[in-house]
Amino acid sequence: MTTRDADPLMTPPPGTSTDPATLIALLNEDLSDSRSLHELSLHLLVEHQPSALYSRIVEAARQLLRSDFASLQMLSGPDGGPQRLDLIAYCGFTLAAAEHWRTVFIDSATSCGAAWAKGERVIVPDAEACPAFAGTTDLAVYRETGIRGMQTTPLRGRDGKLIGMLSTHWGTPYTPGARQLQLFDILANQAASLIERTKDEALLREREAKLEQIDRMKDHFLATLAHELRNPLAPIRNGLQILRASPAPRDGKRVLDMLDRQLGHLVRLVDDLMEVARINNGAVPLRRQRIDINAVLETALELSRPAIDNARHTLAVSKAPAPLHLDGDDVRLAQVFANLLNNAAKYTPAGGRIDIAVERARDRAVVSVTDNGVGFTPEEASLLFTLFGRLQPERHTDGLGVGLALSKKLVELHGGTISATSEGRNLGSRFVVSLPVGDALEQVEPHGVAGAVAGLEGTRVLIVDDNRDAADSLGELLGVLGCECAVFYDGGQALDSLEQCAPAVAFVDLDMPGIDGCQFAQQVRAHARLRDLHLVALTGWAQAGDALRTAQAGFDRHLVKPVSVDQLTAALTAARAHRSR
Repeated sequence: MTTRDADPLMTPPPGTSTDPATLIALLNEDLSDSRSLHELSLHLLVEHQPSALYSRIVEAARQLLRSDFASLQMLSGPDGGPQRLDLIAYCGFTLAAAEHWRTVFIDSATSCGAAWAKGERVIVPDAEACPAFAGTTDLAVYRETGIRGMQTTPLRGRDGKLIGMLSTHWGTPYTPGARQLQLFDILANQAASLIERTKDEALLREREAKLEQIDRMKDHFLATLAHELRNPLAPIRNGLQILRASPAPRDGKRVLDMLDRQLGHLVRLVDDLMEVARINNGAVPLRRQRIDINAVLETALELSRPAIDNARHTLAVSKAPAPLHLDGDDVRLAQVFANLLNNAAKYTPAGGRIDIAVERARDRAVVSVTDNGVGFTPEEASLLFTLFGRLQPERHTDGLGVGLALSKKLVELHGGTISATSEGRNLGSRFVVSLPVGDALEQVEPHGVAGAVAGLEGTRVLIVDDNRDAADSLGELLGVLGCECAVFYDGGQALDSLEQCAPAVAFVDLDMPGIDGCQFAQQVRAHARLRDLHLVALTGWAQAGDALRTAQAGFDRHLVKPVSVDQLTAALTAARAHRSR
């Protein structure tokens, strides 16, 4: 086995007769080879089917080196992992030989393996005389195929890295000449360029396909969001029109209850959108404490009871015989199980059955939610825990399709797993959540606000928000709670009036023209006389970085719109406690 470097082109080669007939034959041969390379170059420009181009490459290789066989291989496999040479085109091989050399590794007893190991061209004039081939399976295949001589030339990309091999084989012992190899190297460069172009195009197609998929998901999501937002907005508008047309309707309480219910639905939709952002940013916060899984399930049942009752489902609950304590966030885990129960109610025809079972399996608490609903197919299973993944598009279901994706993230943050199984369409489904049971933190008492409203009378409050409706309605609500409110729609005007108003607490919007909320807080903290003013950021920005930004600006608390009465009273109670210290 030898390695050969291409020598300078010689005309005529040493030992060649210089009579005119011989020179003419050599010139014609050179002209034929040059024409073959030129035609191949043209095909590379206009042909876009890789398989057809690969076939032309090996045929051109066979013609240039006057060989009986030729083959083209591409290097594949993960970066840093085991790699191989895959046969992508050949001519002259039997089917058995092509199958045998379909995949070649660096340690194979072939000219390809040797060229790969050496990193340079390898020429084997006679396989029968090569000690490295003696007694190998490859030599037996060479004999069966009728191969004696061979050469393999490495193909390298623009960065110099190996990307493939181009080989030729002869039925008799043979050593190609320098003139042949110099022309062959031109062909090898074309083959390397083709392989690189093919890989680049494949990568580009993959990226375009991903972009198209993302576009389709975005369009589907926006359409779903618009649909889901219109659902609660329609009854809200109807209810407001009822109240406007008849200030004291006979069924006023029913109208107000409906408005409150639909507003809650809108808030949940917006919360779903925020959860999507948190999932993508990996910023889902947990408030861990020692919790009982049975208590978590009770909360989840309360949240999902309306959906279960409205569909007239039968619910069976099998609790663990002994308390199972976890180190976790009870609110987030209740959200997980409420999602599973709501999905079971949604995808089970009216009058169905839902079973919940809790048991301990060694150091794990295992909760299963089983229904006899629509189920899902193995193909649909891959959609279950993806963002915006929804089953049965022909059947309308509300929501944005983020519940299961969020549930999976929350369970994994607790060190647990979640899985889903189904026997098929209309055969029900079963979701199983497994969570670790072990040492947990001490019980953290919840921060209640019972009786707080009674102590708020006379509390002086400043409200700053450029949204007049938001500012005025908050002022009216706090007035109902007994507070004395001063409302401003401009940060600069509010600053000028601070000493005159002398508020105990200020609710400040962040996004305002002129002086924004953070600038307002910074100017307040710059005055020693205002150091006792309790500042509350009231904003639609809900990411973890937003709360940090407001804290750095000087705010004492960060509340996300819309806020509940409990949140308002908690903020006011904290402000009162702060001033009493």
